Amino acid sequence: MITIAVANQKGGEGKTTTSLNLAMGLARRNLKTLLIDMDPQANSTGIFLNPETVEKDLAHLFQNSANMKDIIAPAYNEHLWIAPSSMRLAEMETVSVNSVEAPYILRDSLSGLKDFDFVIIDCPPSLSIFTVNSLVAANYVLIPLQAEKFSMDGIMGLQQTISSIKKRINPDLEILGALITQLKPQTLLTKTILPVLTKYFRIFEHTISDGVAIGESHLAKKSVFDYNRSSRQSQEYEGFIEEVLSELKK
Repeated sequence: MITIAVANQKGGEGKTTTSLNLAMGLARRNLKTLLIDMDPQANSTGIFLNPETVEKDLAHLFQNSANMKDIIAPAYNEHLWIAPSSMRLAEMETVSVNSVEAPYILRDSLSGLKDFDFVIIDCPPSLSIFTVNSLVAANYVLIPLQAEKFSMDGIMGLQQTISSIKKRINPDLEILGALITQLKPQTLLTKTILPVLTKYFRIFEHTISDGVAIGESHLAKKSVFDYNRSSRQSQEYEGFIEEVLSELKK
């Protein structure tokens, strides 16, 4: 089982979009995949379920009143399951952070799941206890970001967090790479920043261009593949997933 945390402390970088389409793309390849929505905003959950009516979610896991098998639910097809979130999860942050076991809750909960090929974790846009849990549980970190200055400003903090967790808790944690999202390839800013980003992370060859298909697919509650198979963004995410699978085979 390969666990990938999709993380960036800055919002609006494409974490949820990438988590959704990566998870659904893997499921479309008949790889049994669990999507974990670690963001209390529950945007990933809302594509498949109503967060307000879910009986058990990750908040129950963090308050030790349910295990992972109790909360996961079928999602996109027979190969994709979701561990849902809700605003209740936000209430768990101050409770969980005071526990010695706090960083290990998610990792321990996954130890009983043996029949998944992939676990994709949609992290919140912060370096909260939920992001820490995700990095402790993960084999790899995938970092979606835009080729913009403000996106670069938060990279050092994320790097430090990853390095600290790798050193102290999870020595097997590796950065899989950075995925450039909402790319505007002809702008001077993009041409200036992309070479700088390569100094921090491996950058995936495939990038996700700016366009309406992604937002429209969210409204339709579909993957970009199912919403518009011929769109540029659909083809880009397909190429990106193949690149991820190829990288993991090395």
